[in-house]
Amino acid sequence: MLSKVEQAIYSIRSFFEGEGWPILVTIALALSFLLWAFCLIGITIFYYRDYRYRSYQAKIYPVLRDFIYEHILIENRVSHFPIDRLALDLDRAIVQKVVRNILHEFIFTIGGEKGKSMRHLFNELGFDKEAQYEIRHAGNHVVSILRSLSDLALMEVEIQEEVLDQLMNSSRIEIRVSAFKYLLQVSGEQAFDIVLPRMEGINELDALDIYQAIVSTDYVGTYEFSQWLDATKSFAVNSLMIDLMVYYQQLDEDKLWQLIVSDENSQVRLKAINALGKLLARDSECRLVDFYSREQPLHVKIEIVKALGRLGQGKSIDLLENIFKDESSVLALRKHAYRSLVAQKPYSIARLRKIENEVDDHDDKLIRYVNHPMVHYI
Repeated sequence: MLSKVEQAIYSIRSFFEGEGWPILVTIALALSFLLWAFCLIGITIFYYRDYRYRSYQAKIYPVLRDFIYEHILIENRVSHFPIDRLALDLDRAIVQKVVRNILHEFIFTIGGEKGKSMRHLFNELGFDKEAQYEIRHAGNHVVSILRSLSDLALMEVEIQEEVLDQLMNSSRIEIRVSAFKYLLQVSGEQAFDIVLPRMEGINELDALDIYQAIVSTDYVGTYEFSQWLDATKSFAVNSLMIDLMVYYQQLDEDKLWQLIVSDENSQVRLKAINALGKLLARDSECRLVDFYSREQPLHVKIEIVKALGRLGQGKSIDLLENIFKDESSVLALRKHAYRSLVAQKPYSIARLRKIENEVDDHDDKLIRYVNHPMVHYI
C-alpha cells in the first residue's frame, strides 16, 4: 500500500518538476487570454449598442420633436395624426425603442390635456398593441414584461382582467409589483382592495415603488390603510402602510400600539413609534412615557423621546428633564431629550430656563449645539 502511495507521490512530483510544469503554464496563459478576449468583446458590444442607440436618437429626436410641436402643441390635434409624415421605419426594434423612450420623455414633460394627446399618438403608432402582445408572449423575458406594463400604465391603456390577474399571481415578485403599480396608476383608489391584500413577499424597494405609485395619483379619499397593519407581516408591508398613513394623515393609535407592544419585529416597532409622533397622537403621550419606563433598547428610547417632542403637550416634561440631567445617559439620548423639551414650548419654557441656569460648561455646549439654527434635527 505504501509503495503505491509513494509511487503516486513520485509521479506527481516528476510531472511538476519535469515536462508537466510548462504544460500548466501554457494552459494558464491560454485561459487568461480567452478571459481577456471575452471581456474586451463584451465591452465592445456594450459600447457599440450605446453608440448605435445614440446615433438613431440623434436622427429621430428632431423629427419627432418637430412633429409633436406642430401637431399637438400648435394645432392642438387630439387624434388621427399624420403618422406617414414621420417617415420612420417602425418595424425595426432599435427605432421602436428610441421612439418609445422619446415619447415617454415628452409625456412626462408635457402632461395635462396635451399629455392625453401624446398618449393617443403613442397608441396610433401601435405601441399599445405591441406592449399588450409583449405581456402575453414575453415568456421568461421579465424585462420586456416590466417595460410593457410601465408603458401601458403611463398611457393608461387597459389590460384584460384575466391577463392582469395572471400577472399579479406570477411567481416572479418583479412582475407582481409591476402589475400592482400598473393597476394603481390606472384605477386609483378602486385598486386598493385588490392590491394591498397581496403585499406579502415584497421587499423595501418594492414597497417604495408601490408607495410612490399611490401618492402620485389623485387619491384624496379616506381609505383606511391601517386595516392592513399586522405584527405577523413583514417590515416592508407594515412600513408601506405606515408611510401611507403618515402621508394622508390617518391616525389609528390602536393599530399602531398593537405593533409597538408586539415583539415580532423591532423595526416595525420603531416605525410605529415614529408614526405616532408624525401623526401627532396626543392621547399617546402618557402611554409613551410609561412604555419608556420599561426596559427598552437604546434605539427604542431615542425614538420615543423624539416622538414625545412632536406630540407632547407638557405631560412628558418631567421624563425629558430627568433624561437630560442624567449624565450617565448616552449623549444622543440626552440631545434628543433636550430637543424634545424645546419642541414642547410653551409648556416647557420654565423648565428650560431652570436647566440653562443650572448646567455646567459641558452641558451648555450641548444646549448651544441643539439650539444652533444650522443643526438639522430629524
